[in-house]
Amino acid sequence: MKVALFDFDGTLYPYETFNILMERLKRHPRYNRNYKRFVRRFAPIYFFYKLKLVNKATMQSKAMEYYIRSFKKNSRGEIESFFKEVAGDMIDDLRTPLIRKMKQLKRDNYYVMLISGAFIPLLEAVFQGHDIDCIVGSKINYAGEKLASKSRFERVYADRKIDIIRQHFAGKDVDWKNSEAYSDSYADLKMLELVGRPVAVKPDERLMAVASRNRWQIHTD
Repeated sequence: MKVALFDFDGTLYPYETFNILMERLKRHPRYNRNYKRFVRRFAPIYFFYKLKLVNKATMQSKAMEYYIRSFKKNSRGEIESFFKEVAGDMIDDLRTPLIRKMKQLKRDNYYVMLISGAFIPLLEAVFQGHDIDCIVGSKINYAGEKLASKSRFERVYADRKIDIIRQHFAGKDVDWKNSEAYSDSYADLKMLELVGRPVAVKPDERLMAVASRNRWQIHTD
């Protein structure tokens, strides 16, 4: 069994998803109040981040947590409808060559996994109709039809991706040497090192250095 692992932000999608989510929430005619609610909660964390009292990963995780908690007065249907709206704005910007590659790998009987820190309903909406074996993202917890506002939020990021991948394929005979992984970020280095065919997609500076040193394939636009 060969697998193909794909990151989303900066990889299949060339931009930062959270920036798109922020902008859409800010100017949305129905949910712009949520944006104000988010800003009030997140401002102290961002202030501490700028003072270097909070690291970037923590700041980003809290940003996502407070973002989704801003929908605490909305129903599950409203939340998922909002993400479908945002997905509609993003689909045309996907990296077409990588989407074609992903489809080709599926035809070649690779097990295709999309693993990202983006919210699951957004990923599912973007890739609706695509033949992806497994979509992993940051989960939104509900209590009935409302957010489970007191439940722990977990962002899928860096080493957490490796934990999920290993758990998902535990007990399966995976040909890691002939498997592939695609990412733009040094944060996904362990995921890329897991396979025999890593691909750095428009890599950040640190990943570019590793990819160049190891003679990995480098995908640029």
